[in-house]
Amino acid sequence: MNPVGTAPIFQNMVSPLPRARQRHAALIACLFIAAILFGSAIAGSAVLHVFGVSIDAFRAAGGVIIGAMGYNMLRGAKSEEHERLADEVAIRENLLIPFAMPLVAGPGTITTMITLATNGTGPVPWVALVAAGAGVVATGLCLLAVLEAGKYFSRDLQRIFTRFMGLILMAMGMQFLLMGAAAVVGSAIPESAAN
Repeated sequence: MNPVGTAPIFQNMVSPLPRARQRHAALIACLFIAAILFGSAIAGSAVLHVFGVSIDAFRAAGGVIIGAMGYNMLRGAKSEEHERLADEVAIRENLLIPFAMPLVAGPGTITTMITLATNGTGPVPWVALVAAGAGVVATGLCLLAVLEAGKYFSRDLQRIFTRFMGLILMAMGMQFLLMGAAAVVGSAIPESAAN
């Protein structure tokens, strides 16, 4: 998890909302992140196994989603009309995907939760749950801090920052995609060589 790095992206996503609703959106985002992390710790391995999805494929798919979001930000898809007529339902949906997952609770974080839960002793994965709780609290504090700082930014500065964060998101998405694809190809080559 990278609360400091993802907080400005959150601020950009919720900037059309009034201040009170922005703080409410931060709470909603933290609840989504907590649900993903706790769910990963308790049943993540079983869920991936049921659907036959590898962590590497999940990482690659997340990269595509994050890259698409970054592209929209980079080309300035967030117009003045969008800022004036903010669709709170759409913003809330974006808080789940792609913000909570895969941006904050991405494949690496989910893998860590599953590993901590698997390596723990006893029926309840306490180490993983405590780690998830600490991550959610840190993320919540960063989100509230960036919202507080955001009110001192002019609208023009926010638009410039949106384009910059779009470029960063596209790069992150490409990194996720390349890492996932390389791992999938790397695991397939030894199998084909053995045949």
